[in-house]
Amino acid sequence: MDLKNPKLQKYLLLTLVGFLVIYFWYARIYSGYSEKISQKRTEYEILMTDLKNVEMKAKSMESLKDEYQKLVERYQRVELLLPEERKPSLFLNQMHSAAQVSQTNILEITPQAPLPVSFYNILDFNVQIQGTYHQLGHFFANVANFPFMSNITNVSITALPAAEEEKTGNSITASFKLSTYYIKDEERLKKLEF
Repeated sequence: MDLKNPKLQKYLLLTLVGFLVIYFWYARIYSGYSEKISQKRTEYEILMTDLKNVEMKAKSMESLKDEYQKLVERYQRVELLLPEERKPSLFLNQMHSAAQVSQTNILEITPQAPLPVSFYNILDFNVQIQGTYHQLGHFFANVANFPFMSNITNVSITALPAAEEEKTGNSITASFKLSTYYIKDEERLKKLEF
């Protein structure tokens, strides 16, 4: 190989210039774009991961909406039994109606202070009525059919003296605690919008 040959010198010079051009292209242009490409690839992977998470949440959101709707329907059925507010007038009307239908005499109704329990309050009444065993059973059946939840506890039945039984036609006096329930104001279901 003759280095003094002008043709060979041109080839070597062109090869050297080519290597220098490739080196500067790689160092200045390709490396900068390569870093940008790797950054964009990382951003793309993050976005795809986020997109998959959102898709999964959207699917679970639909199931949550369905579950929420079912729970609201169930709550509304329970709410019919638990009035949203204290309604003593409705209660007293129902009591009066039950007493008339069963032909019992209400001697005393003593309201007690409301008792808070989890999401509802209990409103107790001490009640004393007179009638026969059959009438008492009929009265309890009417109470069981109130349009709201009610509970009878602490039942105490005493027989009336024979003289009073002949005079009034009633054979017993029953004392019991009648409880009704209503939802606390702060526990009422608030409508959610999705």
